[in-house]
Amino acid sequence: MSGVEDDNLIRQYQQGNEESFRQLFHKYYPQVYRLFISKGLCREDAEDFTIDVFTRLIKGLKAFRFEKPFQHYLHRIARNRLFDHFRKKTILFSDFDSEVNLADRAAIPDRRVELAEIIALCMQKIKSDLRRAILMAWMEGYKRHQIAELLDVPMGTVHSNLERGRIELKICVEENL
Repeated sequence: MSGVEDDNLIRQYQQGNEESFRQLFHKYYPQVYRLFISKGLCREDAEDFTIDVFTRLIKGLKAFRFEKPFQHYLHRIARNRLFDHFRKKTILFSDFDSEVNLADRAAIPDRRVELAEIIALCMQKIKSDLRRAILMAWMEGYKRHQIAELLDVPMGTVHSNLERGRIELKICVEENL
């Protein structure tokens, strides 16, 4: 029934009823916000991205054709916003290094701190394409097909970057232990 209600609200909005958009906003804001939070964005970014999605929706709903359910359309806008963010975001080693340095060193045994520092050093030495793939897979939890889509590269490139990066990281860590 929700799909029919959404379609009615969209039709009303297309006819100039601004209140119908407010109803869609209040209904779906929490869902879109939770999507961004679940993808690892901080609260502020999740709020900004959610507002951006609804800003894009204001324009897009005028031409909405009811070919697919509204929720699918909304999810696609949110997903594309997330992909745009990760395409533009350059994952610098300093981001990774700051996470390592944020650890409370007093609570971590020296051997673990030493290993973390070795890994951080080795990550710096790895080529940026390999490092980016490793960070997205290991630190951010993306699957290979998601990394390929986010970085706009073929799946084979992601696979080889992860494998080469893993090998280079392993060799470097072993040399520095």
